[in-house]
Amino acid sequence: MTPDTTRDIGFDRQFAVEVNGVPTEIVFHGFANKWFLVITQLGKIPGIFNVTFDVRKDERILPLLHGPVTNPEFHVSVGINMTCCLGLDTDEIRSAIQFLVNRTGLNKCPSEFVIGLGLKTIDGPNLRSLAKVLEEVVF
Repeated sequence: MTPDTTRDIGFDRQFAVEVNGVPTEIVFHGFANKWFLVITQLGKIPGIFNVTFDVRKDERILPLLHGPVTNPEFHVSVGINMTCCLGLDTDEIRSAIQFLVNRTGLNKCPSEFVIGLGLKTIDGPNLRSLAKVLEEVVF
């Protein structure tokens, strides 16, 4: 390998930030066929979920697909399926993942993604703050 073809080995994004005063570590990497995202406030690997979309993105019908509709009168969520691969599987964690898919660029993922989500408190203000950080730094 010549110096022109070498590249750094690592994740696309890896950083620590405070989300509502809580230290939060975030790792993101886009692979050829899926994305990998870990968000933890626990100082360890959180529960891991594999997330697929109900509607597969197909180049032939791409113009017919859309992301979430966030109009309060006509809200439409992005349809997803989640499989817990490791750790705690709760309705709160699943709802938080659905929220992040609707409020961030996760809904633009080309096929499926793996997400690890470990938050100390799962509520609206924390999720909105986290979504804002993800939009600004990752997506």
